[in-house]
Amino acid sequence: MDRTQLLAYETGYHLGDGHLQIHNRVHRVTYCGDSRKDTAFCERILPKIIWQLYKVRPRIYKRKHENTILVVVNSKKVVEEKIRLGLPAGNKLKLQAVPVWISNELVPHFICGLADADFSVTFKKNRKGIACEPRIEYFTNNKVLAEFVRNNLQKLGFRLAFEDTFSHNKYKEYRIRMYGKAMLNKWMELIGFQNPKHLRKIKTFQKLGYYTRSFS
Repeated sequence: MDRTQLLAYETGYHLGDGHLQIHNRVHRVTYCGDSRKDTAFCERILPKIIWQLYKVRPRIYKRKHENTILVVVNSKKVVEEKIRLGLPAGNKLKLQAVPVWISNELVPHFICGLADADFSVTFKKNRKGIACEPRIEYFTNNKVLAEFVRNNLQKLGFRLAFEDTFSHNKYKEYRIRMYGKAMLNKWMELIGFQNPKHLRKIKTFQKLGYYTRSFS
């Protein structure tokens, strides 16, 4: 990826697992992952991306009792650049629109970053109990992101199910689901993943024709 494509990817990841904080003299970007699943990405891949884009080395913290891993950038310069790029500080539900510069060939890179943060890859079992039907799913409370992803995936030719419902916390939740091997293959061809937690599952499925945790 060139720098603009990488920036689109990182912007997508930020809108999934990132947070901008501005308070008094504190200017901070924090990315939050699940230490049981995201450690490889947060320790090896994300710091390299941050360095390539911003020439800053983040600090990494683990909260063992919360199964949380944090990648933290303390930099006024980085925060100000992200704001110029159209990212909100504080609650990301305040996002009014996906940044206008995310368009055309940058859209798949943006969605890839968002997917590495917030999408899930699972495999539905058939009647014999074999997990052989891939599912790619995205759940969010952010209508802007949900509609952007839905509209652009449909433009790319994906068949998907889209629904909105009120979740237990009274926020509206938007759900995007894609089913089947054809959609998984199309995803890997046009968008892909970089997060090892997704890639391990897909590699197992592609090798065996079904998914099992014991192999991955």
